[in-house]
Amino acid sequence: MPTDPSVDDHVDVEIAECLAPEAPRSFFLYAGAGSGKTRSLVNAVRHGTTSRGRELALRGQQLAVITFTNAAATEISSRLDFDPLVRVSTIHSFAWNLIREFQEDIRHCVEVELKATITELESQSSKAGSKKEMDRVHRLQRARDRISTLDEVRRFTYNPAGENRGREALNHAQVISLTADLLTTKPLLGQSLITRHPILFIDESQDTNKTLLEAFMLVAASHEGEFVLGLFGDTMQRIYTDGKTDIGEAVPATWATPVKVMNHRSPERIVRLSNRIRADVDDHPQQARADRGNGIVRLFIAPSSSDVETIESAVAQQMAVITHDPGWSTATKPDTDSTDGRVVKRLILEHHMAAQRLGFAELFSALSSLDSERTSLLDGSISGLQVFLKQIKPLMEAHRQNDNFRIARIVRENSPLMATRVLEDASQQAGTLREVLRTCQLAVDRLTGLWNANATPTLREVAMVLNDTSVFVLAPAVQTALVTGQSSGGDDTVTTETAAWQSALAAPFSELINYGTYIKGASPFATHQGVKGLEFPRVMVVISDFEARGFMFSYEKLLGAKPLTKADTDNQMAGRDTSLDRTRRLMYVTCSRAMQSLAIVAYSNDPAAVHSFAADNEWFGSDEIVLI
Repeated sequence: MPTDPSVDDHVDVEIAECLAPEAPRSFFLYAGAGSGKTRSLVNAVRHGTTSRGRELALRGQQLAVITFTNAAATEISSRLDFDPLVRVSTIHSFAWNLIREFQEDIRHCVEVELKATITELESQSSKAGSKKEMDRVHRLQRARDRISTLDEVRRFTYNPAGENRGREALNHAQVISLTADLLTTKPLLGQSLITRHPILFIDESQDTNKTLLEAFMLVAASHEGEFVLGLFGDTMQRIYTDGKTDIGEAVPATWATPVKVMNHRSPERIVRLSNRIRADVDDHPQQARADRGNGIVRLFIAPSSSDVETIESAVAQQMAVITHDPGWSTATKPDTDSTDGRVVKRLILEHHMAAQRLGFAELFSALSSLDSERTSLLDGSISGLQVFLKQIKPLMEAHRQNDNFRIARIVRENSPLMATRVLEDASQQAGTLREVLRTCQLAVDRLTGLWNANATPTLREVAMVLNDTSVFVLAPAVQTALVTGQSSGGDDTVTTETAAWQSALAAPFSELINYGTYIKGASPFATHQGVKGLEFPRVMVVISDFEARGFMFSYEKLLGAKPLTKADTDNQMAGRDTSLDRTRRLMYVTCSRAMQSLAIVAYSNDPAAVHSFAADNEWFGSDEIVLI
């Protein structure tokens, strides 16, 4: 075990050499959990602004950094003292800033997309009056209306925060696909990129949209020697399905490929477990710092039928005894600040488990069936829910607090009934402005009335008020689901998207509130998406196929309690991502968060099989496994 924590310092030197203006070179930094990836990124940025700052300033250029979340962007910017020579942004924000001036190209792409949609819908037909036909007709009319007014759109808009309303607005998926397409087909956009940002770093590159990442790599290949594309990441920490699966193999031979081997976060025993989890996937084991100590891990195995709160409370108490650390006794209490030494962070490996435990299972199950919305559902940016999260939820909170000023502000800033143009027109006619205000008040009263007498309305009931009053704007997919759901004709099915939203609208609004709390990270639980890059002194990882209820993951297969299916083996033979691969990555990400001690609680239909697997594969010693 190395005692020198500076064993990876050569990596920062190698990256610095890649930024030399006389010989710029793209690179992929392979950095596992706790290796100081963000520190290396910040050091690289500082070196770039120091060595090339004068050149960047004279040419009006910036070094660009793409991060995965707004929180990460803020963290990196603050570490860099908000250097004006550096642009730090999320992928959606960066992509839009890159293409926003290519308005005619955007218009053409949108037109092509709409024409394809119209052609497809016109070629279909269903029984007159059926829900399926109403769905088709409504979506066809929506596409026709959009394309008929396309020339009237003076400028397309986009808001990375999730609110994109009106015929001129683009959605998240469109911005990503448009950027990838234009970078690939329009050399001018690639030239614009390298002119503005001769150095581009992408954090968590393994989770960057595959098509867009490949487009950036194409630009780097076309401008080798004048543009540096720096990728930072770890393929074992890929958690989104639209990320690039083969990023390590796709890196050109001309790139530098530094690797960090030291884990600065976890003690030796936890690092050894993390290495064992990934050992069957790649050859990137980590080394632990001698000064981090040994650490403690335990695997607790319980029957799937167990009461989870009883089991997890008992595990916490046992860990307090095993570790001689009374901090574990706080595991059943809500988490406080993640850096507080008293915290036990309870991590779950799959969002369905969180939805079940936190009370938004009906809403989440419905929308998680949409492949195109899976990433936005997990990060909270899904467009169809924004009106409920950002207008209705705060409006109801203000209503309960009798805060009429806040209610008025929410309506004024977000309602089309109070749009600037509407108010300007109304002010020109006597009595009209008063009527506009009265209409808004009636709409708000009808909306807040849904909660009278402690009632719990469904999302559908809320959406119906919005549709009837136009006080706030529903997303097109939600409006389609609402309209077709009112039909009683026919027994055939609507599209997958419409069916998913119809199911989601049947959920009580309280589930939307719970979902909002969860995606903000304010719940007592966290999943892999919410904790990647974070660390906690004490970690409890909870594994349960029964609660996960998904085909995407299988802990029973990973831990030997359930055999692989033919589809699993076929996918493995073909080199495709499998449920086993996804589950292994999730387990690696969560287990590697622990800084001192780690408890894994596995609920299984075959506890004995899990025990045998864990011992036989040397994940845990026999003295580290507890059958409950």
